[in-house]
Amino acid sequence: MGLKVKRVEKGSLADRMGIQEGDEIIKIDEQPLRDVIDFQYYSAEEVFDITFVRHEQTRTINIERNSAEPVGLVFEPFPFHYCGNHCVFCFTDQNPTGMRKPLYFKDEDYRLSFIYGNYVTLTTVADEDLARIIEQRLSPLYISIHATQPDVRKRLLGIEHDDHLLDKIKRLAKARIEMHGQIVLCPGINDGAVLEETLKVLSQFFPALHTIAIVPLGLTKHRKNLPHLDPVTPQIARKVIEQIQTLRRKWREPMRSSFVFLADEFYLMSGEFIPSTEEYGEFWQIENGVGMVRALLDDFESVRPTIPGKIKMPRKVIWITGEMIAPVIEAHILPALNAIENLTVALHPVVNNFYGRSVRVTGLLTGGDIIQSLKEVDGSGIVFIPAVCLNEDGVFLDNLSLADIQTQLGREVRLLINFEDFWS
Repeated sequence: MGLKVKRVEKGSLADRMGIQEGDEIIKIDEQPLRDVIDFQYYSAEEVFDITFVRHEQTRTINIERNSAEPVGLVFEPFPFHYCGNHCVFCFTDQNPTGMRKPLYFKDEDYRLSFIYGNYVTLTTVADEDLARIIEQRLSPLYISIHATQPDVRKRLLGIEHDDHLLDKIKRLAKARIEMHGQIVLCPGINDGAVLEETLKVLSQFFPALHTIAIVPLGLTKHRKNLPHLDPVTPQIARKVIEQIQTLRRKWREPMRSSFVFLADEFYLMSGEFIPSTEEYGEFWQIENGVGMVRALLDDFESVRPTIPGKIKMPRKVIWITGEMIAPVIEAHILPALNAIENLTVALHPVVNNFYGRSVRVTGLLTGGDIIQSLKEVDGSGIVFIPAVCLNEDGVFLDNLSLADIQTQLGREVRLLINFEDFWS
């Protein structure tokens, strides 16, 4: 219990009331605090008491404010619940050794699902947790489902007990908590008839369970001592697309929503057309790789009218991408960029040797693979690397930075955020 103050915003309400860095906030009124969610929930009133501990002395102050005014406190991170599942497809288990410690941490915390959109299986969520979710309206939640049949779900999650997921979803749906589900497709385990039954069962919880995303399992070359799993092939991808299109046509009229969405990888690996913007609704699951390609194409179309006919000085650009998205960019974006006089854009798909050739998405490229790949390319031109390759600290999965790449290659390297970066 209690939240340690990491920083007090200068001039804020908390600053004016004398709260200091290092104070431990333990209660709002008479409510003990477990985490920052409790603080936000119980401090939403215009008048409340804050009880905190400073140098082993407990103090209480009364707060009166306009409810729109933030209190101005930044807290130390609260401890997360660790995942006790042993999912056969877990990507974290397929990381090589020697990476940063956070990359090996597997969370199973509904609070992170609410705050950051992390997926949670709900295997260990207790009745009191569900009651809190409902009371505090912790919505939306993102739930890893994978299968509704208990035996299949147990096999996929590596657990021995039935965690009664559907009972939990039913309770949350009854309370009108918005949920979004995920199914990691593992051929031979939860595809085909199992997938169809899973989706039909889940459809009864719509619209509270608002969307289901189906994503292909990711298999790296680092699977020593892990269960054998078959990859999603282009043939399997086409079958899944056909299966989901049939279900979506059936549900579109009664639901007035697509409900089930496929990750972009299914379309890219099978060579099928990317669905239209309208098919993705509000892009609820874009962070899960659902609609990212369509959003990229739409973003480009939005800037197309502003593309200059000519730039003043000649510029050569090398655009780094993963292998999977490269054909789409080559067909739909690159011609317009290279039509700009004095601008030459060369697309450079990078092979993922860090995880293996089966991993072909841009977001999992490492600095090391980019460096090695560019050593074989003419040394002229500005290297543009998509922002999705780096985390919030500006480092790749192998802990290299843009500066490291620039130093090792001896050439200019920039972060690609907007299309305008190419010509501005």
